[in-house]
Amino acid sequence: MAEIMQFDSGELTREVVASMKGQKHIHVIFSTFGEREASLIYEKISQLRENLGDLVDTIYLSHRRAGDDEEETEQMARKADHNAEILICNNLEVPDMGAEKGKGADMRRALYHINTTKVKSNPDDHIVIFLDADVVSQYFGAHFVTGLAGAVLNGNDFAKASFWREMGRVKKYVAQPLFSVIDHPGLEKLSQLAYPLSGEVGGTVSFFNSVNFWQIYGVETGINIDASMRNYRVADVNLGLYDHEHHGDTGIQKMSFGIIRTFIRQCVDYGILELKDGAKISDIFKASYIDGNAQRQKMEFNLEEKKYQPLEKIF
Repeated sequence: MAEIMQFDSGELTREVVASMKGQKHIHVIFSTFGEREASLIYEKISQLRENLGDLVDTIYLSHRRAGDDEEETEQMARKADHNAEILICNNLEVPDMGAEKGKGADMRRALYHINTTKVKSNPDDHIVIFLDADVVSQYFGAHFVTGLAGAVLNGNDFAKASFWREMGRVKKYVAQPLFSVIDHPGLEKLSQLAYPLSGEVGGTVSFFNSVNFWQIYGVETGINIDASMRNYRVADVNLGLYDHEHHGDTGIQKMSFGIIRTFIRQCVDYGILELKDGAKISDIFKASYIDGNAQRQKMEFNLEEKKYQPLEKIF
């Protein structure tokens, strides 16, 4: 099995990436919801345009409105770059998708849009960089794009961001132990990823078209497993220091459930695990606990999410 290639973002400067780019296209996608990231999105898009210029061909705001009207986030994206494309995920249609919500669902919608509007011939000539919009401004920079795009231009199909952040509870206590618990040659790459759950990723359109997107919490885990099991060329890019908004305990539990469920489901789908005696993978997260007033409590959430087929199957 090929080892994951490791890069430090400092190696992949604007000049280095420009020298490798040739006739290829770089698309950057920020995912946002409502107006909570309006100021952040302005700062980030402004930084990219100021520091990278036309090295980035198109910047997209993949936005889900909280209501029906135009929101400040959309306005701030246009203010930062009048050529930015605003994709409203509430009504962005994909043939095999309904109105379902979720980070992974909206990533897939944005990817479908690029396929149908930008890709005229070879999808390997188009590189897509997905970025989370809620990264604290002091840690964000053009190196997010040049690091990931540069790793792909170096011959990799998929590039995953890694970094150091003060709190990485799901990564440290769920994902990394979980991704090491089954010893299988197809899963070995998972333990080589320094930050397997990062939302900052890059890859060719061909790569993203070939993997399954999960609707919500499972999207990163699902893509990682597909990349590892199918022996794609994968890079790990060190972006340095990083931080973003921290989730509360219940949010962390929901996310952890989604990651564990996706991991098991993918292992079953690939034939690595087999469920017997009527066992099935549940969509319901339920738990009992003692609250701060020493009272017994219960919680139950339906965390069902869809596993979408690869986009290449619908073109």
